[in-house]
Amino acid sequence: MRLEQLKYLVEIYRSKSISLAAERTHISQPALSSAISKLEDELGVQLLKRTNQGVYPTETGELVIQKSIEVIEALQDIASIARVNSSDLQEDISLAVEINVNMAFMPKVFAEFKKHCPKANIFQKVGESNNILRDVKSGKADFGIIIGTDELVETKDVSTRELMHDNLVILTSRNNPWAKQKTITLAMALEQPIILYNSEYVTDCGISAILRKYGSINVSYRVDTIIMLEKLLLQDQDKNIAFVPSFVAGAYTDKNKGLIVRQIQDPPLDISIVLIWSKRHHLSSTEKELVKVIRSVFSEPIVPGKK
Repeated sequence: MRLEQLKYLVEIYRSKSISLAAERTHISQPALSSAISKLEDELGVQLLKRTNQGVYPTETGELVIQKSIEVIEALQDIASIARVNSSDLQEDISLAVEINVNMAFMPKVFAEFKKHCPKANIFQKVGESNNILRDVKSGKADFGIIIGTDELVETKDVSTRELMHDNLVILTSRNNPWAKQKTITLAMALEQPIILYNSEYVTDCGISAILRKYGSINVSYRVDTIIMLEKLLLQDQDKNIAFVPSFVAGAYTDKNKGLIVRQIQDPPLDISIVLIWSKRHHLSSTEKELVKVIRSVFSEPIVPGKK
């Protein structure tokens, strides 16, 4: 029995996929399958079973995996003790971040994390909250930072840390006659053509799910880039609006003087920003350092136009 075999077994458990585990451990799929087969032969038991939904441990396999995780974590703790400080930590971490959160917070997060862990690497994907949640659940991403959604509440196999509370505001063109009103109710806003950000060909994103609690919505466009969202908002003939977190609204209006922000009255749309990771994914020393940096950056006061 080799440590590499235990690591491979744990990675398959986390990703629920032989091919994805092979990709994440940087070996070929046949080599990974062979390593697990040899481990099963040595132990004399079947550890994994393949289904249409993915690869899952047998009852005995679950016990072996939990012990393997304990062994791996113990070795990581030993390595951490031997290091002088966090600057020696080395690891590749995959992180998926909601697009508005990325604009407002992640440059500071990356800069601070690199000071603490200069040898570690972050591979980032920017996307929409529900899509990120699915990436974390499937093992495609180690961490996600998302807007809290009903889909997250209903998910049982994801660990969460709330980072902050905020509210959604309306972003639209200065030339939109409707936006000149000082008081805007949510009912009024939902009657307008809405642009949604989503990185998939669907409109079941986190923000649309929040809005649909209050009635039907009129989706005029679904786009996957901020540049396109801004250009469509500036097209006067469409009178479009978009909903964005208030913490990032200044970044839009500072960059595009043709855009304005309007607060929503009756009722306000409260949201939470949440750090998530799979309960199958046990945090390494490097990842714990990243979590510490993320929580620190999000705890700082928000200064408009500075994020």
